[in-house]
Amino acid sequence: MAPGFRVSGALLLALLLAGGVAAASAGQGWPPPLDPVLQAAWERGLELEKRESFAESSEQYQLLARALPDSATIRWRLSRNYWREGERLPTDDKGGRLEWFQVSERWADDALQVDPECGECVLWKVASMGRVATTRGVVQSASKASDIARLIDYGISLRPEHVDNDRNATLANLYYAGAAFYRVVPEWFWLELLIGVRGDRERALDYIQKAIEISGDRLDYQVELGAVLLCMGHDDEDEARLAEGRRVLSEAVELADFQTTDAYDRQHAGILMAQPERACSYSRDGWIDLSEAARP
Repeated sequence: MAPGFRVSGALLLALLLAGGVAAASAGQGWPPPLDPVLQAAWERGLELEKRESFAESSEQYQLLARALPDSATIRWRLSRNYWREGERLPTDDKGGRLEWFQVSERWADDALQVDPECGECVLWKVASMGRVATTRGVVQSASKASDIARLIDYGISLRPEHVDNDRNATLANLYYAGAAFYRVVPEWFWLELLIGVRGDRERALDYIQKAIEISGDRLDYQVELGAVLLCMGHDDEDEARLAEGRRVLSEAVELADFQTTDAYDRQHAGILMAQPERACSYSRDGWIDLSEAARP
């Protein structure tokens, strides 16, 4: 989901999109009838993905991608695998992370060329763009902010129905990405004139609440809700919202792990409770410094 241009770039992310977000096929009829070799590659790829052996899973999906040039499903799954491979690298391994996220973005682009109305493809395009931006430092990413906002809202409008399981739905992940984006981007009225979009904390709150309606026990979703509430409470000097944000975060840390990134989110929840003034600038990639933002 940046100073004049630094904020707007950094703002790009928030697209912190969950560690293992949802997937799903644009076509509910997937997979189509496959010959035995491709069927075996599909089943093997799924099994390896479930075990988080993403590189090995991608080798199987690559076979399918070459054989099925019109399959958006295989392409967004490759995008997701590469994104998740990059996401679990240490944040200080910027070169390694950037390489995986750029590959992820290319596969998302391929998927959208095959099917421009594929909600899952939009999700992984948003996720990869956001991570490329934050990994680079995104000083020059201001021009992409409005593209990310447009993609988020477009993806939500498609109402993708696929779920991997009850904790991982594409639509919920799009809402989550939107919440993070609209929380982190400053609400300055003039920012929209510069980059075509500005922050909207009320929209962020609405989006994360909708994500939680779909998957209520996701730790990352609950941390995002807490961050939005603390951000609004601090900026508006609203003690009730500050208290609600702390309550949400204190309950969130008790949730069971679902993703390998949950340990990071649990640590961040503790920091946010202690320092609510940092909530507006929170992202899993690090704290986005808005204090030196350029003024008109």
